[in-house]
Amino acid sequence: METKAASLLIAIGLLELVSDVVSTLALASPAGDDCRKEICNAAVSGCMRADQTLNPLARTEAEKKTYCAAFFNGCMTREITPDLPWYSPEMDARFLQCPP
Repeated sequence: METKAASLLIAIGLLELVSDVVSTLALASPAGDDCRKEICNAAVSGCMRADQTLNPLARTEAEKKTYCAAFFNGCMTREITPDLPWYSPEMDARFLQCPP
């Protein structure tokens, strides 16, 4: 009985997770994407302007470009890390104002 109950709980949890992901994707709007894209491009530009000479992942210009470009995808998927200088509190506040 315990395994059936556990299996049922896992199935319900997975169903809820899938439902949340689908509803989030369905709610994304072009205006929200444009808003986030503008902010995320600014974050990448800020990263490119930052002094990365001590960063072992971004010592050369090519490494820096790759390193900074990685922040665009994270930003667009709403993964903003506040401990990085190119994500200012003002940028975070603007990001939260974007339509879903």
